[in-house]
Amino acid sequence: MSGSYANDGPERRRLAEPARRERQWTGGVVAVVALIAALAIGDLVFTAAEWAGRHPAALTAVQAAPRPATAVSASPAPAASGTARPGSGAAASLLTVASAAAFGPDGTSDGDHPNLAPGIVSGGGPGWQSSWYATPEFGDLKPGTGLLLDMGKAVDLSRVRLALGTAPGADVQVRVGGMSLPGDMPVVASASDVGGTVQLRLNSPVSGRYVLIWFTRLPAIAQGKYQVSVYSAAVYGTNRT
Repeated sequence: MSGSYANDGPERRRLAEPARRERQWTGGVVAVVALIAALAIGDLVFTAAEWAGRHPAALTAVQAAPRPATAVSASPAPAASGTARPGSGAAASLLTVASAAAFGPDGTSDGDHPNLAPGIVSGGGPGWQSSWYATPEFGDLKPGTGLLLDMGKAVDLSRVRLALGTAPGADVQVRVGGMSLPGDMPVVASASDVGGTVQLRLNSPVSGRYVLIWFTRLPAIAQGKYQVSVYSAAVYGTNRT
């Protein structure tokens, strides 16, 4: 048995020799890689330090350069409600109408149903109706009909709200002026083929004492019968100071 063990010694040493050599080779490779890395790092440090030593002014400029500012997003401010009079911060509000009168091509002297007109601003009547005609264009008897609102003083008008009959088909204009004469009240807003609640907005406030609601086309209320009804009229803007 001891002879067998003695004979095995050289064989075991022969088998272990490659593994030992492999460990030695691996350790050598690791050492060489570590040495190369150390030399590279040292070279980089030296290079940076050398550049800073050779170019001190450039290094100072880089260190002193301002950092870019961080952009901040801002949400848009909400739009103000109403229309302000030029040169004023007042918002448009409901204005008081001093009186309302029926108005025809010759003024208040030939308006339709004059006794019904005051109720559109006082709320104390059934509303105002025009006379009825056989065609939407007043049977070719006149160019239009309407209501004249007297504000009592000059105001800055922004919009007019009308409550009409439910049937569509009315063409309406808003005219504003300092005198109650058709030629002195230019058109500032208009709408076509309307009925029900109508908002007539001006592009910019217009000053004047008189507001004319003028209809140039009538809606149909029955076969061969055309007539417009106005149940209320409201004026929005600002009082002049």
